[in-house]
Amino acid sequence: MIWARIPSSAGRRARSLCAPPPCASHLRYASMPSASRQCHFDALDPPARGRIVCRKHGNDDSVDPGGGTMETLRILALDGGGTRAGILARALGKIYGPHMRGREIVKDFHYVAGNSGGSIVMAALCCNYTPAEIAGLYARSETVQEMFSPRWTAGIPLLKYLRGIYSTNGKLRALRDKLDAKQQPGEPLPSTIAIHDWPEYLGGTVQLLVCAYDYDRERASFFRSNRASRAKSSAKTAPVTLLQAVHASTTPPKWYYDKPAQFAGRRFWDGALAGYNNPVLAAVVEALANEPERAADIRVLSLGAGTFLHANAADGARSPFARPYAGTGLVTSLRKVAGAVFGDPPDVASFHAHVMLGQPLPQSDRNSTTGHVVRVSPFVHPHWDEERNTWMPPDDLSVPEFRALMKMPLDSSKQVDLDLIAKMTGLWLAGGISNQPIRIGQHMRCDIGHETFSAALQHWQAIAGSRPVTRGRLDAEAY
Repeated sequence: MIWARIPSSAGRRARSLCAPPPCASHLRYASMPSASRQCHFDALDPPARGRIVCRKHGNDDSVDPGGGTMETLRILALDGGGTRAGILARALGKIYGPHMRGREIVKDFHYVAGNSGGSIVMAALCCNYTPAEIAGLYARSETVQEMFSPRWTAGIPLLKYLRGIYSTNGKLRALRDKLDAKQQPGEPLPSTIAIHDWPEYLGGTVQLLVCAYDYDRERASFFRSNRASRAKSSAKTAPVTLLQAVHASTTPPKWYYDKPAQFAGRRFWDGALAGYNNPVLAAVVEALANEPERAADIRVLSLGAGTFLHANAADGARSPFARPYAGTGLVTSLRKVAGAVFGDPPDVASFHAHVMLGQPLPQSDRNSTTGHVVRVSPFVHPHWDEERNTWMPPDDLSVPEFRALMKMPLDSSKQVDLDLIAKMTGLWLAGGISNQPIRIGQHMRCDIGHETFSAALQHWQAIAGSRPVTRGRLDAEAY
């Protein structure tokens, strides 16, 4: 801790930023003679940058000697989710407004990371799609099928798993068409722009990160816009376009697509295979590697495409609220392996990022709603009824709807399923369905995080910093 002498105007600014209530250091500041007023601050940046921040509250609106504010370091992490990726767009539409231009949203962040469907949403935002336009791509069966590109084998039960349900090459063509449809005046086709050139076209300080899995090396692989990233390996890699990065990130294994994505002499699968379906950890590591002195400035908005969780049969739950005990045969085991990459790794990633950034853990049985990582994702699960001492469906979902959501495959393109996803998303945005905690507690209650969408977004707006584009959007039109 240091004592930093600051002008009286900055002192007034400091007191206003921490009020209410003012921290003890600011109270001491106010009681001092004007000629010797000082305020208790931590120096977070090199002295030459002149930035200081009150650590009493961990305030995001910090003070510099000139009376201005220090910008937070904002991260947007976008999960994969198959046909549920439209949920990400619906959430962004609620935060920023459904018709906000995508590049304005992207420029509100310093780092944007995406995996699988989240990388599609990220690329669409870079191409200036609005949240409403992106959500529309996932609302109609025809466009979902077009993006997934089913093969002739899709309707043949055994053959579809041996030969793949979808066409990898067809998906690439569909992605290219969607991105190039938003070519901006005076710019080349989006599909031809190298990922490292996108910050120039976006006109901000944002850096992009896309997660994938190297099929041949059997390791995680990352595509970055920052070619000088300190997190980057010294190994030489060929430049790739954003389209190619997204193509790599959206190609799940054989039971979905007929072959890995291939370009620049390498082959790739979906980043979920490396445990990055939720790319929040990759994004936090990228930020810390390149700006380690700004760890306390990092604010993370982690958007998910929904978590669907049964109660534990050992806790007295019964069908349909408990998952039946599964067999241990080869087919069942393979299905569980496939589902695992979309289950626990993305759910626990937010908690790991929370701890990595030194955020508070709850005391005793109290939940923690503070911290610099904000998880925003639907959490569909049975509710524990204390009075009846039993599990019940979510208040605004019928038992058949609950059952259908629990069984719905990630790649469903049936209109009835897409409509149910849309209904569930609307209920979540309105508070009728829970928001996913950062850490789940007893009876699936929230240990860390926020139980509703509105509470999570209010906290995000409180900590995100001074960028005006995020202000006052919770009252956006119903979306």
